[in-house]
Amino acid sequence: MPYLLYNSLIMKEEQDSIVDQVEQYVKTATELYTLKITEKVSTVVASVFSKLIIGSFVFVVIFMLTMGLSFWIGELMGHIYLGFLIVGGVAGIITLILYVRRYSMIKKPIMDSIISQLLK
Repeated sequence: MPYLLYNSLIMKEEQDSIVDQVEQYVKTATELYTLKITEKVSTVVASVFSKLIIGSFVFVVIFMLTMGLSFWIGELMGHIYLGFLIVGGVAGIITLILYVRRYSMIKKPIMDSIISQLLK
């Protein structure tokens, strides 16, 4: 009888040890996944912000170039407003093309970039 009591105490300690190990494993796995998700989110957010900053500078450059082009064409045509009308018309056509093809030219590449960063 004492042997059975001793064995049941040992089994109880082993069960407690296994339960503690499983709990520790779950905590560690949860922390690991949290860190992985945090890394992925921070990578995507940093990428988005860097692209927004670069996009802002590109916007300023394009704005300045179109202003200069508008004045130059306007001077060649004899009326400044004609240069702005021509450059505005070209910009309108480009905008219309981008709008019509927005999924394949803008939306899909952005989605693909975000997905590829998340799956790294």
